[in-house]
Amino acid sequence: MIVITRNGETTVLTGWREWLVKLVIFMACVLLFGVIAFVMFGLALTIGAIALVVIPAALIVGLIGTVFARRV
Repeated sequence: MIVITRNGETTVLTGWREWLVKLVIFMACVLLFGVIAFVMFGLALTIGAIALVVIPAALIVGLIGTVFARRV
């Protein structure tokens, strides 16, 4: 049973209407969870790809810098 109170009026949902509202709420929650999971997976993939490129590039630039550095 779902009880909704709006503007002082109470509406009670039972039967197939209750199941329909619960199904819509459940599907909205599943969709929201899917969107959040998709965004998190994309973010992790992006950070991983950047790390795979930036870290070796920084190491190479550092090694080249030590080779061409002036010795005092």
